[in-house]
Parts: sequence; C-alpha cells; structure tokens
Amino acid sequence: MKKASSARAKAPKGTGFGTWCLFTGPEQHLKREALAKLRAEARAKGDGEEPSWEVLDGSSATAREVLNRSQTGALFGGARVIVVREAERMDGREQETLAKGVGALPPGVTVVLATAETGDRGRRRSIRAGLRRAVDKAGRVVEFRALNVGQAAAWSVKRAKELGKKLAPAAAHKLVEQKVGTGLGDLEMEIEKLALFVGEADVIAVAHVDEVTPQLVEEHIFRLMDAVGRRETGRAVAILRGLLADRREEPGRIVWQLAQTMRLIWQAKILAERGWRPGKKVEEETAALLPQEERKNALREFARLPWKAKRTLEQANRLSWGQLAQAVRALHGCDLAMKGIRGKVTDDAVAVELLVVELCTGLEMPVWKSPKGERVLG
Repeated sequence: MKKASSARAKAPKGTGFGTWCLFTGPEQHLKREALAKLRAEARAKGDGEEPSWEVLDGSSATAREVLNRSQTGALFGGARVIVVREAERMDGREQETLAKGVGALPPGVTVVLATAETGDRGRRRSIRAGLRRAVDKAGRVVEFRALNVGQAAAWSVKRAKELGKKLAPAAAHKLVEQKVGTGLGDLEMEIEKLALFVGEADVIAVAHVDEVTPQLVEEHIFRLMDAVGRRETGRAVAILRGLLADRREEPGRIVWQLAQTMRLIWQAKILAERGWRPGKKVEEETAALLPQEERKNALREFARLPWKAKRTLEQANRLSWGQLAQAVRALHGCDLAMKGIRGKVTDDAVAVELLVVELCTGLEMPVWKSPKGERVLG
C-alpha cells in the first residue's frame, strides 16, 4: 500500500480530482483549502462552469447512497463532486459496505470523505481501517496534521506577507504560543485583524500583538461563533469547554457574551444587505434601523474597533435570517432555563453546551420547555 500523503503548512499540490479521496486529521483550515482547490479544478475541467457539488452528512449517509451517487455524472455534463462531511460518523457496517464498493469512477466524478476536526482520534467513531485501505488503493489519503509551534509561526509570517505586512518573528511566536495556538483558521483571523490594526505601518510587532490580542473571553466567543457559522459543532463545543474548564468562566457570562455578539451580527447583516461596508457612510434610513443606545449600536462599536467590523460581517454572511432568529430564541430559552423560569436543565454548564449544539446544528432542544409543555422555542 502506498504511503498516505500528509499536509502540514500547506495543502497538497494535487487536489485528487477524478478519484476517491480521504481527507483526515485535525487541521480543518487546510482541509477547506484543499476542497476549495478541488472545486477550482473541477470548474476548470468544466470549461468554467460550476461543478455539480453535493455534500452529504456522515451521520445519516449510507453506503448505497454514496455509491449510487458516485456512479452518476453531472446532469448536464461537466464535473461532479460528492463530499461526505464527518465521514467517520458513518455507521461501521455502512463503512464496510462502502469499502467493498470503492473503485473506478465515471469521468469527471470525485468522491471526498472528509473527517471532522479531530480526524480519526479522540472520537467515539472513526474511519474503519478497511475503508481507509480501499480509498488509499483506489485514490489517495491525505492527513492534514496539526502544525507544531515553529511551523505555525512560519505560516503566520507568510500569511502576513501576503497581506503586505512583515510579522516580526517574536510576534509570530507570541501569537502561536501565548495567544491563539497553532490552528491556522484562528491564526488567519488574528493576522488579518492585526494587519488592519497597524494600518499603514509595515511591521506587526510584539507590542501590537499585546495590544490587539489579549486573552479575553470576547476573542473566544468570536472563535466560537465562527465555528457556529461553519457548523463545526465539535470545534464550538471544544472552545466552550475551554472557557468553562480552563478559564473558569461563568456559564451566565458566556451566554451574555454570546447574546452581545449575536446582536452585533444581526445588525451587521442589516448593514450588509443595505450595501454598507467599513469606511462607507451610512444612510440615515439604515442607521435608524439599529439600536440608538450607544453601547448596543454596532456602528459605534465598529468605529471604536475597526477590525471587528470585517469579522462580524463575515459571520453575518454565513448565517441566514432563519438561523439568526432561531439562535435568538435558543439564547432566550437557555437564559430562562438557567434562571429556573422554564425548562428542565438544572446544570448551567450543561445548558450552555446544549445551547451551542443547537446553534451549530439547528436542532431544537426539547429541554427548553415549560413544565406545562408550552414551547419556549419555535
């Protein structure tokens, strides 16, 4: 069996177009980059036409479903890509059946099995060895391993250079070792924020990192909401547990922070849909739609902290109005449950974790009910 390729500071050169692929390992940012490159190659193979791109959920996908779809080309020709996200959540017997069916694909068809953030380790389920061997024999297995400190710092310097800034080596190491960690998604957001903060200056120094990247709850809440927007439940819950266990934050304070962030995202979505962008003057009619109280007004917050505007707009773009509405109802239901007014949850930490699961998945929690059965949500 050929040795599985690995990806550390960059995605692999080949995308795996036209074959079976297994994307595994903890570095989600590199997986997203690889999928983006795959989509670009599929578009190029189709003479610029968008490929048929289908995403299945590993928790509900069956072997028959994946195999049947893998043998069908795009309806109007061109490329077709089937992505099974959280593939490790497929039932074990389904994985065994799928392994037996892995083989030749029609021209232009690609199947990608992508594991969740922790890859094959630290989860109740994993990719079966037989399925891994089958994909490795028919196509390719790529491990997106976590970077070590040196690699993450080097990647940070490179990313800053792409933004037209020089990230001082000491500042890069401080970001990785003391502030953000080695996760590339979080590092990228922080570097973009620092680049905006220094403005016309060419260098991002340690002092800038100290000033802009304090280890505040707000930063973790932004990361949590980013995971919510990407529907990465495992990552969001891990961030929450870090806040509760490592930082010993009170569940009530976390819910309050989430509510404040949701308020900003809601307003940012209004602004974005009415054509506003950072640096652009806001029309009076649009400004009137926002809370007039200064401490609740997103525009005043963005004027005070310009780097926050871009991040909040990105989160607003990932969430639909329906998702935002459900999130607000979920926050309200969790708050009532924690205060003992309604609901069945008596442990505040459990209540917040259920809240985060609901924000990520859209599944309403039956615990947000009154003793009489009256629904708090929906």
